[in-house]
Amino acid sequence: MKKTRFSKVLLVSLFSSVIFVSGCNNQKEEGGTKNDSPTPISHIENNQSPSIEAKKTVLSMPEITDVKAVNSKDEMFLAVKPKHMERFQLTSLKKKIKKKLERNNPEMKVTVSTDQKIFTLLGELEGKLDKKLGRQDIEKELKKIKKKSTDEA
Repeated sequence: MKKTRFSKVLLVSLFSSVIFVSGCNNQKEEGGTKNDSPTPISHIENNQSPSIEAKKTVLSMPEITDVKAVNSKDEMFLAVKPKHMERFQLTSLKKKIKKKLERNNPEMKVTVSTDQKIFTLLGELEGKLDKKLGRQDIEKELKKIKKKSTDEA
């Protein structure tokens, strides 16, 4: 009787260890079908490197707390948040930023805004850039933002 009980316990433990080992080793190793290398993501169509550089340049200025920027092929749109005391010199601050960015990007038309509405719209557009947004879509969105920037509030 003890012998059958011992064999049952041995059989159950052996069976459970086989299940445990096979469950942990469930990875399929097929030759050449598994690709562990990261897939390169390139957005050649909507190159945002000029706006990224412009953001770095503008954020290095002590008068600015935050900036949003998006560019199309030949136009760059920036919205800045100046420090509270700098709000008294908004026009001179915008001219200073625009001059600095046009010097760095002479081939682009630069538009600088301090409007909160434009800042929010550019932030939303920056968020959409992670999704595959084509050049025409970016230009269309920038045109809408530009129209809203010229509208009277």
